[in-house]
Amino acid sequence: MAPKVVMPTTGVRNQQIAELLQAAGCEVVVLPPADPGDPSEWSGEEIERYFLDADAFVGTFNAKPISRKVLEAATKLRVGVSPIIGTETIDVEAATELGIAIGYGAAPENLLGVAEAVVMLAAALVKNLPGKWDAVRRGGWRVDDPGHMVMGRTIGLIGLGNIGRAVAKRLQGWDCNLIAADPYVNPEVAADLGVKLVDLDTLMRESDVVSVMVTLTRETTHLVGERELALMKPTAYLINTSRGPCVDEAALIAALNEGRIAGAAIDTWEQEPTRADNPLRTHPRVIATAHNVGHSEEVYAALPGLAVENVLRGLRGEEPVCLRNPEVLPRWRERLARLGVGSGVS
Repeated sequence: MAPKVVMPTTGVRNQQIAELLQAAGCEVVVLPPADPGDPSEWSGEEIERYFLDADAFVGTFNAKPISRKVLEAATKLRVGVSPIIGTETIDVEAATELGIAIGYGAAPENLLGVAEAVVMLAAALVKNLPGKWDAVRRGGWRVDDPGHMVMGRTIGLIGLGNIGRAVAKRLQGWDCNLIAADPYVNPEVAADLGVKLVDLDTLMRESDVVSVMVTLTRETTHLVGERELALMKPTAYLINTSRGPCVDEAALIAALNEGRIAGAAIDTWEQEPTRADNPLRTHPRVIATAHNVGHSEEVYAALPGLAVENVLRGLRGEEPVCLRNPEVLPRWRERLARLGVGSGVS
């Protein structure tokens, strides 16, 4: 019997994923388009119809997250996959407890695209590109604030995971001072990248540019809030390319309006799409993008194939190429054994 994979097919990349899965012999069960008026939780009828006998799911599930209730009901589930880096719409903690592997879209093109964007934004903010651009666009010419060189600046990296490390590597030739706050990273690993590990408060106080690059969890929600922003220099800048809720937008708007920080670059928002009247959209000292600053044709080409490979490997009992919850492996082996699936997990 063909394995059943549940997914939405709205959008070109989802359609590509569906076609590739079908070509690989999977039965693709298409979820109906989300209605804005629908509740954000799956009903018992929907869970029974779509997930009760599902072997896998793939998608971002922004309208209706994959909750513990869904995962507990899906007793045949072997693997779930987010085609993008973010997995906040999947209850990964519940999946781990239940022995379900969660793959995600950590394609090199995705990670490196964001890293390139962070370096670009850091340079643009320090050199006051927003002010220079706005002056010409409004019919003016020169501005009073010419900005500064990146050389000699202190760049603070909140999170030294794959993206943070890629940023550090790309800044090594800029003659700037790199510091990072990440309790899960060995100081020797950081030192090899030319990065000094510090606590978060020290990073906020010393940095000329603070870049947020963490996964969204309960621990990192509003990681940068009123208290942390108050520690920053009035000449410093904030970049958020992680997830919107990692930064308290109301506190950021207040800090910008009161001149307590010099500017910001915001790619991810607490609500997406952000509301039309959000002051950060048009703030003169903000570079605002729509959760796509690191996107590229190369990323779009890479993600469908990686998502499919993660699904197929999980269905075969092999560890996904990109596994969000590696701690699941012992319980995953047990679950696969109960389901009668051969495990290729090492």
